[in-house]
Amino acid sequence: MTDEVAISSIADVAPRGLARVAGRVVAIQVEPSDAPPAFTVRLEDGTGRIDAVFMGRRDVPGIAPGVDLRLEGRVCATESLPRLYNPRYELVAAS
Repeated sequence: MTDEVAISSIADVAPRGLARVAGRVVAIQVEPSDAPPAFTVRLEDGTGRIDAVFMGRRDVPGIAPGVDLRLEGRVCATESLPRLYNPRYELVAAS
């Protein structure tokens, strides 16, 4: 990850802006085999939730519920939660 963008709270991310967030994975969703591959991760940091969608994948090694994660990418506005498509990610070691 780059150091150009500081980690911000999920509540402070803005549509179309570049965001770097950190939090805990609270849910994952995998598209069924008859749909185009997509692996969706829901991240929560205590201020809000954001979805990260990894297109073309049905899993991302190391990402599971309960894992601490950092994400960086361009925020897309949706009707429900903000979303990052194919973000850079970093697994955070448990302390």
